[in-house]
Amino acid sequence: MTGYPNLRNLWPRDLLDEAATPKDPGTLNLHEAGASYVQSEHWEAVLTKVRGLRGELITVNHTLPGSNLFYGPNRHATREEILAAVPSRSVVDRLMALHFDSYILTPYLLHRKKFLREYESFWVDSSKTSIAWIALFFSMLYIATQLQTFAIDSDGETAESLKAEYTTMKHSFREKAIQSLILARYTTGGPYILETLITVLTGEFVLLKDSHTDGSLFINMILHLAMRMGYHRDPDHFPGISPFEGEMRRRVWTTILQLDLVLSLEMGLPRSATDRHIDTKLPRNLYDSDFEEDTTEIPPPRPETEWTPILPIIAKGRLISAIGLICDVNTDTKPPSYEEVVKVDTLLQDLHNNSVPSVLRWQSMPHPITDSATLVVTRISVESTYYKSRILLYRRALINYPTQHPHERDKSSVQICLDSALNILSFQQMLHEESQPFGRLCQLKWKVAQIFTSDVLLATSVLCIYLQDVDKFEYEAGSQEPWSISVEDIRQRLTVSHKIWLQMSMKSAEADKVAKALDIILGTTEAYSEEDSGHLSHDYMANLDAMPLNDIDTPFNNQCEIRDS
Repeated sequence: MTGYPNLRNLWPRDLLDEAATPKDPGTLNLHEAGASYVQSEHWEAVLTKVRGLRGELITVNHTLPGSNLFYGPNRHATREEILAAVPSRSVVDRLMALHFDSYILTPYLLHRKKFLREYESFWVDSSKTSIAWIALFFSMLYIATQLQTFAIDSDGETAESLKAEYTTMKHSFREKAIQSLILARYTTGGPYILETLITVLTGEFVLLKDSHTDGSLFINMILHLAMRMGYHRDPDHFPGISPFEGEMRRRVWTTILQLDLVLSLEMGLPRSATDRHIDTKLPRNLYDSDFEEDTTEIPPPRPETEWTPILPIIAKGRLISAIGLICDVNTDTKPPSYEEVVKVDTLLQDLHNNSVPSVLRWQSMPHPITDSATLVVTRISVESTYYKSRILLYRRALINYPTQHPHERDKSSVQICLDSALNILSFQQMLHEESQPFGRLCQLKWKVAQIFTSDVLLATSVLCIYLQDVDKFEYEAGSQEPWSISVEDIRQRLTVSHKIWLQMSMKSAEADKVAKALDIILGTTEAYSEEDSGHLSHDYMANLDAMPLNDIDTPFNNQCEIRDS
């Protein structure tokens, strides 16, 4: 990936000092289980600004399960013991089909035709299959069974029995994947090792979020192992790498960079990878059928008006250049100047407007009913990433907004935060409605719930802070109102969002925290007392069925309102 210059070198230090605002050091929570830190841009740190919300409701102070690679019952197993855990082929075929249909990782890590040949060879004679490939095999089954548990939505004895069955299988597959990694001495690298580690990481921290701290350690390990294997340098530098292997290395490396950035932002920590050490190019927009292991020259990429499973990672890979800089300036101990913020935002907008392929643009297609659910979700993911990035870039102005004589740049920054947050809430409402039974995204409900939550958490937290201190943001007498949306409109949007968080709160600790914050901000309850640390009362939850979510019209099409900032 071609890098952009370090923007902190583009301005003299005295200019940065002159315009910089006081730096928020973040939030450090000390508890019996250890210590946890999140930087000030993290949604939990933003929620700490809500007065009357107990700190214990914001920071999780119990020990999460953590990664099986670090803490699991990882007794050493022989190859024979590991292979004895392989289910019948009919079971494996169904699970593998589900894994590939999910499009969650496979397009970026595996070449389908190559994997299928290896898969058939495994069933013919597993004794000839490397233990590293077997680790990959079990990690894919681990993801598939996890997706099956997400898909079981109904209650009752049958559903609970089915969930228990798949949960048992999931734990078994994860254990075998890790035992295979250990047997393969994964720290030495080699074929299939990175792919397996990325798959296990995704299952533990992207889908389940077992432990944020372990996720940071895990991605760092993957990143440094990949760099030791040379993935951070473009394959064209090394004639010993075949064209096929080089293209697959670009896909894997771009996936690692994205996971590093996603987990860093979600955990409120600095990213590990920076552009100064990296020159690996983005992968080409190609189907797997366009090139094979014996291909002597990779064909030119397909036009980006043509959808391929690789296109989303290319689009997000371009946005990394700007989002990575946002992460860097937000974690710098020296606050950025306003000029620096604008410079990064200009780059972000340029990439968003000119480098995102048209087929992935939210407003580019007039008839979305002809598009697959996966494509629609991908469009929203790209758009939501853009809005979240702008919030992260300008959030400091919202927190430190002056009570007297605000500068125009302060008003502009707050407006960007509000517009971006409201756009994300529009997506939340739309995705929630279309994820219900018979909705267009019903089959992808797991993806909607697991992938977009952190973006919506940040947007909701920002709007909570605005409403809490709304008097501070009121325009001066005699001047025009600085905001393009009224306080009542914001409260109405948050009220709809509140209903969604309430419905999620019984199953999600994060949703419960935000629901409680909204209770305070919207005035539906008094500040939580020291004795109140549980979930919402049964009586309150019982009334949810009577709460319509269609108070605000958010039709599921590309013509829905997207606010320009």
